[in-house]
Amino acid sequence: MEWRSTVDEFLASIQTERGASVNTIMAYRNDLVQLINYLSATLPQDTPWSNVTTDILEAYVQRLTEQNYTASTIARKVAALKTFFHWLSQRGLVTEDPTLRLRSPRVEKRMPRLLSEEEVNRLFESASKILSPRSLRDRALLEVIYATGMRVSEAISLRLDDVDLEANTVRCAGRGARQRTIPLTAQASAALRAYLEHARGAMVNDTHTDFVFISPLGGKLTRQAVWQLTRQYAQEAGIEGELTPHTLRHSRAAHMLNSGEDIRRVQEWLGHANLATTQMYRPRQDKENKLVPASS
Repeated sequence: MEWRSTVDEFLASIQTERGASVNTIMAYRNDLVQLINYLSATLPQDTPWSNVTTDILEAYVQRLTEQNYTASTIARKVAALKTFFHWLSQRGLVTEDPTLRLRSPRVEKRMPRLLSEEEVNRLFESASKILSPRSLRDRALLEVIYATGMRVSEAISLRLDDVDLEANTVRCAGRGARQRTIPLTAQASAALRAYLEHARGAMVNDTHTDFVFISPLGGKLTRQAVWQLTRQYAQEAGIEGELTPHTLRHSRAAHMLNSGEDIRRVQEWLGHANLATTQMYRPRQDKENKLVPASS
């Protein structure tokens, strides 16, 4: 089918030309396959992409609304359509881009949740209540994510050669194949050293892997496992509300800026392409002297 083969070509293109990550590729694939399923149910199978009009896409967006997708999810799917059809237009596969007039739902921008430094330390201590290879791994992982502001996908992709405990730095391959070297705090470095020296060897078993953070079976740790362990330790630490590994990244950015760190250094450490993204983490104090994002 032309629809699916063209989507495959698009995904291969953004992977090779833009260095899109595996997660980005999967997200685009899911969104575009959903569109194809809709087109298959409403149009003849041999309909070319050039016959997919703005009206058809608007009807598709309306269907998403009727299926109770949130505005932010629909906006993301519309953005994927715009990128895809722009690619089709550049390659002459459509004479007119139907997404140029396709409107995206308005999304109210919510500021990220921030933890206080005291809450961050409670989270770390929760991971150290029981002395075991897994707890040493989890403490090191959480410490590294917070200290470096890494995304989960970046942290679980760290390899042994990326770690320099003499210099207290880690090398990170970020989005779009952008590589950066990030300093570790003394606390994160100590936790990482303890894990590498006293726990990782026991977890590797007979497998051969150079990933830093590994599962009990000796393989690469998954994103889902990191989300689960973060929630588990947050509950044990008595930290209320929804908390994800990305909360640590948000909080680290705010804490660094609040302590007077240069905003461009923070931008570099976090791997933000746009300085405006980093600026949103500039915090202020509320009436109870708690950290809140600058734009809230």
